Amino acid sequence: MPSGKEPTSREIAYASVLFSASSVGMMSGNKWATQYMPLPSTLVILQAIVTVVLLMPQKDVYKLSPPIIKKWIPVAALFSAMLFTSMKSFLFVNVSTILVYRNVSAVISTVVEFFVRGKKTNANVIASEITIVAGCVIYGWGQIEFNWWGFFWIVMNVLAQVAYGNLVKVYLHTITTPDGKELSKYTCSYYNNVLCLPFILCTLFIWGEHNKMEGVLSGISTIGWFAVGVTCIVGYFISTSGFGLQKLVSATTFLVVNNMVKIANILIGILFLNDKLVGWGAILGCSLSLGAGVWYSWEQNRIQQRAAEAAERAKREEATTVDSPTNKGEGAV
Repeated sequence: MPSGKEPTSREIAYASVLFSASSVGMMSGNKWATQYMPLPSTLVILQAIVTVVLLMPQKDVYKLSPPIIKKWIPVAALFSAMLFTSMKSFLFVNVSTILVYRNVSAVISTVVEFFVRGKKTNANVIASEITIVAGCVIYGWGQIEFNWWGFFWIVMNVLAQVAYGNLVKVYLHTITTPDGKELSKYTCSYYNNVLCLPFILCTLFIWGEHNKMEGVLSGISTIGWFAVGVTCIVGYFISTSGFGLQKLVSATTFLVVNNMVKIANILIGILFLNDKLVGWGAILGCSLSLGAGVWYSWEQNRIQQRAAEAAERAKREEATTVDSPTNKGEGAV
């Protein structure tokens, strides 16, 4: 969480609702848009350009600066990988499958934080993560039309998300402007979307989208272009609201919000995007994995609360020691 003034409940509620609505809209919108434009890199480039155009008039945007660009390039590279692999997975599997397997990111995050940041965990967190994996396995067995290419892109997406999320946690409050100010959510989004363009352009040519572009774009219907336009507008909101919420709340709270959004996205996928959970095994696996994700979030919240209480006790004990008669010199001869 940021230093300085504590955010109000209204600010947190507004940021949470905006991020949740944007996340639901982006997930459903991307699945909808890729049905008309099966060109992942092209779609990401359009979304990034629109986001940059909408950000440019913002007063809080700190324009491109070489020192910040140099530091932000790793974030932009992982951001590009995250977006591209997400779009690729939409071409092979439904929303429910993507969200169920993305839950595995909690397990990978725990491993990364243990080895990289020395962050310890407990038995309950490990149990919740094992349950997440078990749910994913059951879901995979239960799905008759399991697609290995889709699974591959989801795995790549999860790895990119974990790396991106951990790097952003560090960078949000360590990278500052030359005059020492923290980067605003608009500035973070601006740098992400400008610097991701060269990376996405590379994937466009590597995967040969430039050879298919003319034929695909000319065949997109009015509804298809509307779907693409919706994702471009929602892309702006998801990009800025994500940074905004991360600056206001702890990583654990952000994780809880994300898990609630996953459930909403699965329901929308089933109701409006013709997603199907084929068989009781798929239904059981999906429920088990998502439920374990909520359990994981709850356990992480308990760990955070205990750490905060311990810090508060230590602070009070220190204050008591400082105010004691011995430290004040009372009773001295």
